[in-house]
Amino acid sequence: MSKGFIKQLSVVALVGIVLVALAMWSETLMVNTVVETGELDWEFVPGSVISRDECGLPPGYYPLGNDWNASYYPLPGSTQLDKDVGCTNVALVDSDGDGDKDTMVVTLNNVYPWYYTHIAFKVHNDGTIPLKIWRVVINGVEYYELNEQELNQGVELDLNDDGQPDVTVWWGDNFGVQLHPCQSADISFDLTVLQPAPEGASLTIYISFEAIQWNEYYVPTSSPA
Repeated sequence: MSKGFIKQLSVVALVGIVLVALAMWSETLMVNTVVETGELDWEFVPGSVISRDECGLPPGYYPLGNDWNASYYPLPGSTQLDKDVGCTNVALVDSDGDGDKDTMVVTLNNVYPWYYTHIAFKVHNDGTIPLKIWRVVINGVEYYELNEQELNQGVELDLNDDGQPDVTVWWGDNFGVQLHPCQSADISFDLTVLQPAPEGASLTIYISFEAIQWNEYYVPTSSPA
């Protein structure tokens, strides 16, 4: 047997060994991973709503049943009257059917100019990631801030789109408040009925919030309409 033939056999054998090695090391490594995303979610806390001059109280039920007058207007504040004429009704609604109360419906019944009411409530983070209250939506209009004047004179709202302001709202300073999962925040606002409000009508105000992931919060230079 010639040396050349032996050398060729050696090369073939070496190539075979390499191919076997490659075959042995070519097995695919499978890795199974599970990624769980967080949920951004909030709710009005049922049972947390407190409103001044609530509807449904017995006539003359002092002091909760009597009306309040905006004595310090254009600043917030009021004095109680000895009359029980108007009343404030607050309902929490689940507008998207997910089990969370996400809309507040405020109805001012039989009210009149300078009627004043105060509403307090809690907002709860029932999601899994921290959030910040970004803006409030009132009758479809978005507000990032509601007390921008130095004298805290509030913001006038046109509820029936007639070009005339119907109520003034003063909002508690909780825009940008950070809520971790399971945390709640106390929020309140005040309303005064103005002279141009329509007579003989119940004024209805729909209020909701938009929350944002805590590290994406910002305040625009102006509130969009």
